[in-house]
Amino acid sequence: MLQKVIVFALIFACFAFFALVMFLDGHYYRTSSRQPDPASGRIYVHHVKTMKDVAQVYLTRTELLPSEAMFYVCPVFFLAAYFLNKRWKIFRDPNEHMPKKLS
Repeated sequence: MLQKVIVFALIFACFAFFALVMFLDGHYYRTSSRQPDPASGRIYVHHVKTMKDVAQVYLTRTELLPSEAMFYVCPVFFLAAYFLNKRWKIFRDPNEHMPKKLS
């Protein structure tokens, strides 16, 4: 039971992190400045994409971190879930124990 929870939690974490980054892109599109602001630390360029448009906004290093980490964190969560599933066989192949066709 714990193994199933771990695999589902890793898959959920992968999709949740991706959704968080998509939400933050929309938020930064609406609220962040289009010009650098060294006084507030918004000097890092980030291209945010929404359904409407693509914009170049300036963020702080902390605000930029989730977008940069997504390309490392999501694959790690997904691959961990994949390899744990292969080891624990949480999601089984339905044809695994079926007799083979005779041709």
